[in-house]
Amino acid sequence: MAVLLYHWEGSYPGLSLALKSVPFLGTEWDLLFPVRFGWIGVDWFFVLSGFLLAGNLWHRPISWPMATDFWRRRFLRIYPGVWVQLAILLLLLEATGLLRNFSVWQALGNTLLWIYPMPGGVTPYNGVYWTLPLELTFYLALPALLLVMRRLNVWQFLGLCLAVTAVWRLGIAGLHQISSPYAISLMFIRNVLPGMLFVFAAGMAIHHFRDRLVVLKARNVWLVLVLAIQIGFMYAFAAKKGTALQDDVFLLLAELALALVIAATIALLLDPPRGFRWLASAPLVWLGEISFGIYLWHFPIQRMMPKYFPNPWWGTPEGSFAALLICVALTLPLAAASFFWIEQPALRRFAKRGVAVPAAH
Repeated sequence: MAVLLYHWEGSYPGLSLALKSVPFLGTEWDLLFPVRFGWIGVDWFFVLSGFLLAGNLWHRPISWPMATDFWRRRFLRIYPGVWVQLAILLLLLEATGLLRNFSVWQALGNTLLWIYPMPGGVTPYNGVYWTLPLELTFYLALPALLLVMRRLNVWQFLGLCLAVTAVWRLGIAGLHQISSPYAISLMFIRNVLPGMLFVFAAGMAIHHFRDRLVVLKARNVWLVLVLAIQIGFMYAFAAKKGTALQDDVFLLLAELALALVIAATIALLLDPPRGFRWLASAPLVWLGEISFGIYLWHFPIQRMMPKYFPNPWWGTPEGSFAALLICVALTLPLAAASFFWIEQPALRRFAKRGVAVPAAH
């Protein structure tokens, strides 16, 4: 939902601009400031992936049959929903004349999810697809990562992942400084698995600390503290606005520190303490179940509305708010249909019988 709001604010900024300087208590407040940093939701997504998926394999012996079964289930969790959406998007774009310069190679790359930032990846039809090949490569690496973690202690494992990630990011930034025809592509390659390994590893490591943190005294206080630190990161990122990514060590490495803060937040929210138990409510559990469909469908809906119904009204605060309501009203049913009619049936039909299938993406 944070990513949905982030894309909405970028596509329909009318309301955000109107609320950017609201006077109160002698100063001006930007009421939608956190929304502009909804991209942090992607880091939450990766940390959660590390936590949830490592948990599925945590006490299981790592073997080739186990790994292939795990990969089958994870691929079934991603590809069917993407394939159905691709078919619908291509039909809609063709029917409305918005599909220009159709390329079989681009369609095949989207079907296989071989898209940027992967080397040689094609342009995605849906802008949010870029995270999916990164997820898939993490799925492929997870059994091996667990084997490494079992041979090391958790601090050694985190240190190793941190070193790989930092060296990759700083190395890519250094290569970017060299004038070459590949310079722009290199900054995209920063986001392939070595450049995000520590973010996933932070989620994996939660399992080593969860029991201690669940019984931690004053957990509500600690939760407020780590959430405040995340707001602090937003202000730090805002202060760097306009700075070239490859020219600033903070921008290259702050995401790694943020991953630790997110992991601590998730660990503190396990078995939600009093005051946070609303997170386990039925509506939020349902949103969690259909979250992959929300992620897939919200962005094309936001982008298509002005194309099908062009009107300057979308640029007003009222039009911006209406766009958000329409987007949510269309996205949630489509996401639910994807989960209950496509994703879950595919898992039941093709995953091995007798193997527990995780619902969380």
